[in-house]
Amino acid sequence: MVSRGCATNRFGILVLGISLIASVGCDRPGGTEGTDRASFASPIMVSPIITTAIVPQQVGLSPALGINCVGFPAVRTQFDLVIVNGGTGLFISQIGFRLLDASQVGGSPLVVSASDISARFGTALIGPGAQRTFTFDPQFGCGTFVPAFLSADLFFTDTEGSEHHKHVMVPTR
Repeated sequence: MVSRGCATNRFGILVLGISLIASVGCDRPGGTEGTDRASFASPIMVSPIITTAIVPQQVGLSPALGINCVGFPAVRTQFDLVIVNGGTGLFISQIGFRLLDASQVGGSPLVVSASDISARFGTALIGPGAQRTFTFDPQFGCGTFVPAFLSADLFFTDTEGSEHHKHVMVPTR
């Protein structure tokens, strides 16, 4: 019995190599030959620079009054979420806040949608080169573990339609 796996792999590698050489040939660094018909940007140029922080660097938790829990009590906190946009305009698509235990396992996230952000803060847009601060005061329901960290997962869509994700985490006290 003859094996064709090796020939198939060689053909695939050959096609991939030729396509890479052809794509590099389309990317002219400059000259007077006219405009480029195809070019490839480096990932650094495509991805916006997004910096996120939770202030203060260690958030306090206080009991949420009026909720009776069997396990760990319901808690609330207050903090600022600071977002610095170093690229094109960004829209916040969604933010998920989650309390985590010492092993960084947590419960269900509290999800804040773009429409929730727009209703509370006026707009979910962070302009190019801008910094915005969003103050949140979430209340987390009854838990089965002692929270050690607060995490935030932020999802953005830029004005070009590309999606981006950032994660930030701070300890609780």
